[in-house]
Amino acid sequence: MNLLGKATDKEFWKEVREKDCYKKFRDELFDMWEKHVENGPILALRYSDYKRYWGKEGNTNIYKGAYFTRRFALNASAFLSLIYPEEEKYLVRLMDQIYAICDEYSWCLPEHQGKLEQNDNKRVDIFAAETGFALAEIYTMLGDRLEPLIKNRIIAEIDRRIVDPITSVDNYGWWENGTNNWTAVCMGSIACTVMLMRPELVEGMIPRFDRAMKSYLSGFTDDGICFEGCGYWAYGFGFFTVYADMIRTFTNGKLDYFRQPKVKAVATFMQKMYLSGKTTVSYSDGPRACGYHIGIFHYLKNEYPNDMIVYKPEYSYNTDNCARFCLHLRSAIWLNEEYYCNPASDGVCVEYYTPSAEWFLKRTESYGFAAKGGNNDAPHNHNDVGTFIFAKNGDQMVMDLGAGEYSRQYFSPERYIYLETDSRGHNVPIIDGKVQFEGSDARARDTKFEDGVFSTDIAGAYKVEGLESVKRSFTFTEDTVTLTDEFVYSGEGEICERLVSYHEMEIPRAGLLKIKDATVVYDPEKYELVLETEGCIGRPKLFAKYATFRLKKGVTVFTVTIC
Repeated sequence: MNLLGKATDKEFWKEVREKDCYKKFRDELFDMWEKHVENGPILALRYSDYKRYWGKEGNTNIYKGAYFTRRFALNASAFLSLIYPEEEKYLVRLMDQIYAICDEYSWCLPEHQGKLEQNDNKRVDIFAAETGFALAEIYTMLGDRLEPLIKNRIIAEIDRRIVDPITSVDNYGWWENGTNNWTAVCMGSIACTVMLMRPELVEGMIPRFDRAMKSYLSGFTDDGICFEGCGYWAYGFGFFTVYADMIRTFTNGKLDYFRQPKVKAVATFMQKMYLSGKTTVSYSDGPRACGYHIGIFHYLKNEYPNDMIVYKPEYSYNTDNCARFCLHLRSAIWLNEEYYCNPASDGVCVEYYTPSAEWFLKRTESYGFAAKGGNNDAPHNHNDVGTFIFAKNGDQMVMDLGAGEYSRQYFSPERYIYLETDSRGHNVPIIDGKVQFEGSDARARDTKFEDGVFSTDIAGAYKVEGLESVKRSFTFTEDTVTLTDEFVYSGEGEICERLVSYHEMEIPRAGLLKIKDATVVYDPEKYELVLETEGCIGRPKLFAKYATFRLKKGVTVFTVTIC
């Protein structure tokens, strides 16, 4: 039984060495080697950096910089050892990296560790699970070339840090029953590690693996929407795909997730999220631009040839900012040369509405657009009921800013002091000086897409006395989007509308606003336009730009056209 497919075939790695379709893969490895390995020592993981998370700043970026540099070095030296087996330096450094990783106090990141005072160095978080899986795959692919002590340390540390903590309990904790990416990454990594290193345990654990994966899949709507957004879909569903492939092989096809209709729906989620070039829908903590993982997309295209759209490889990536080994490996072994050389056209037009999530997306040859109803209790929630995105020429013009700076504070009750999470940083009204409130009670109503019009009432996201309705609607041509907000409001407070972007804004003349390549047309007789700037917490060099439209007294309808 070959659980890793071509990865254990020396002839395959000769193809990676020679074929043009793997050139990007090779070039990135050489860059990683030069940056993280060749010109420097293995970075220390210092206690003073580790404990910063519990300090005033609540941030572990310095520690994580060294932690992930080690993982980048691991990836580079492992893959270069496979592609260039005659070059001894790659294998020597690989064993040094493995030795250092096996020496780490914990494979878990500080923010996932628990209390600082506890000596709990066997805790399993997403990165501990990933690390164990990476070492298991390296052991499987390179075991005959690794020296005995390195091989034995891999076995011992995987048992001590991964297998024993999981098998000693019936349920490890919240993520085992979760509905987000943690469940897929943790349990997927653990299951694959057990299949590779302790296959005798698998049969008894399959019900546990399956229970966790069913829980993970329940976090998607039936039509496959991932409320966490593109980045977390790529992360969680990427690991799910790796697990689903390996368990299908291990069970000789008896457990085949890919034949489940919901899995097919989830698989096609991300391709719908592309608005213009690599620009994607960035709801929640999603990125404003997101490449697709080339190995995962090509694998899913093989599974669903009539349903998957694979765009040109320039939009793809092989590795990521956390050096996730199993995904990096699949960008080689799952790459399909036919799909690589014959991608889908950028000109594919889309019009998609999902009632379950209350999201609407439209892509024409001129622009990309997304809007939502929803509520303010989504995973990685932002207070953004009714927000929208307008993209053009491969970039968001009117933006959803996406994720803020990850820190302890960002995931605390203080989350909504951040511009990126608060509704003041989204393309929604401010009414009587009040922004939207958080929680499931803050929700849209009457959301629908009918006769080419997307509409929703977002008044329920505000606690404003006298506010009965804010009917927000969008109409479309092939070149323009027109937003109309109709207010039923008996109060005296000022109504302000806001468009948000990181791009510079200017007013060439009354009635015209320019945001990079986008033009916004408005009525200066009805609205006073003011341009404002606000800095982002934790990002001292990053400033958001606002176009704030103040509705003049007696005006209850706001309309702008964007092209």
